[in-house]
Amino acid sequence: MLPSPDLPTTRVLFIDGSANDRALYVSALQHSSPDYQIIEATDGQSGLAIYRSQKIDCVVLELDLPDQTGFEVLVRLNPIAKRPNVAVVALTRLPRRVIWDLAKQNGAYVCFFKPHTSSDDLDRAINRAIAFVGQMPKEDRYRAVY
Repeated sequence: MLPSPDLPTTRVLFIDGSANDRALYVSALQHSSPDYQIIEATDGQSGLAIYRSQKIDCVVLELDLPDQTGFEVLVRLNPIAKRPNVAVVALTRLPRRVIWDLAKQNGAYVCFFKPHTSSDDLDRAINRAIAFVGQMPKEDRYRAVY
């Protein structure tokens, strides 16, 4: 289903090295929220390049990437964790709560464990993360410089 031309499109950058996971979650998100325009990246380097070149409302980020850690990408996106400029939702296959908490401490709005996360959970988190960043005064946001 194509986005409605009357509604604003939410641009989501989905960074994940697993083709199967990307296909599963991207398809599910597009089905549950047809207003999403989802751009896919297979690794941290290409994800950061896309982020620098396009307006992105939310980044869905796997913490285990083929070329670098998701934490490296997260810190580049939101170098001042308490003043995020972009909404980031971590969605990972790493099964440790301490890692999930560390992602939140480093600028992710929330961190989900893939086997326990539905497309509805992810959709709600994307919307809440975007709303959270949008509530911050512009002068309190930090735009990362690369």
